[in-house]
Amino acid sequence: MKVETVEILGRPLYAYLPEPSPQTVYRGKRPAVLILPGGGYAYTYDGEGEPIALRFVAEGIAAFVLKYTCTDEAPRAFPTALREGFAAIRHIREHAEAYGVDPANVSACGFSAGGHLCACLGTLWNKPEAEQEGFFEPGANRLCRPDKLILSYPVIRFSPPCNEPSACNFFGETPEEARREAYSLQNRVDGETPPAFLWSTSDDDCVPVVSALGFAQALSAHGVPFELHVWPHGPHGLSLGNQVTQPFRYGKAHEHVVAAWAQDAVRFLYE
Repeated sequence: MKVETVEILGRPLYAYLPEPSPQTVYRGKRPAVLILPGGGYAYTYDGEGEPIALRFVAEGIAAFVLKYTCTDEAPRAFPTALREGFAAIRHIREHAEAYGVDPANVSACGFSAGGHLCACLGTLWNKPEAEQEGFFEPGANRLCRPDKLILSYPVIRFSPPCNEPSACNFFGETPEEARREAYSLQNRVDGETPPAFLWSTSDDDCVPVVSALGFAQALSAHGVPFELHVWPHGPHGLSLGNQVTQPFRYGKAHEHVVAAWAQDAVRFLYE
């Protein structure tokens, strides 16, 4: 594995790149996935960064972790974090040859508030405000569109029931109703939204599961393929669901039942 760091609009993008070997079977261009950690738009949580990247790299997928702008370093996340996310997708696609990846299989994977940012990339890339707000340069929308979305216990909606701190950190203030609705992303799905893989737990008391369910319902209404997994129990922020990010111990339990999501997501990226 090769690890590189580049800057995307002044923010670090960490690239974890599987290296081809004559002793391994896989020879094709690899899928790529941009990982967007959660943290309520207050910070980017390390437990949803490198551990996720290494899990994908182990399956031959090139993984990129973006430390996007949050309120630990700025007054608000919007619109800077969106510009960084779109620029990261474009960077990966434009440097696909150097990274050894398939430019037609560049996906985004987000956790919690990072799931909101991920869903923004998938739903806003073709909307008029994308260029008006300067999310990317005019005419660059296709380069900035992720090919697939992986949404892990995602913040999708800013209208109740929702994770209110994420909404306030996103806008830098308590948003008015019109802005809440505009960035409640189940309202922005259309027929060009990328296929999505979603997972959550039904008793998540931080980000209500209705977020994932509402997004899946919108995808279904527009004929967009999706896969949805909802486990009955589990706290918010499970990440890989193993001893890396949760207090499991060998000899008792070493992983949560939700850990199965990662292998299913690998299949989703290769399909």
